[in-house]
Amino acid sequence: MNPATRTLTRCLVCGFTEVRTDEVVDRGVVLLAECPRCRHQWTARPGPSGRGTHRPGAAGETAEAA
Repeated sequence: MNPATRTLTRCLVCGFTEVRTDEVVDRGVVLLAECPRCRHQWTARPGPSGRGTHRPGAAGETAEAA
């Protein structure tokens, strides 16, 4: 992976460092993240410090299909 596209975010479940992220503008900026190792998905809104804040059970957070 190109170092310029790496994120500073780690997976909150397994700690994997190469998390896929995307940014969506919907009533503000929403960050979408997914771990390719364990398939954990989460959303975050950037806070005043510029870092995302994890909100467990946030709207838009999806569970893995059975």
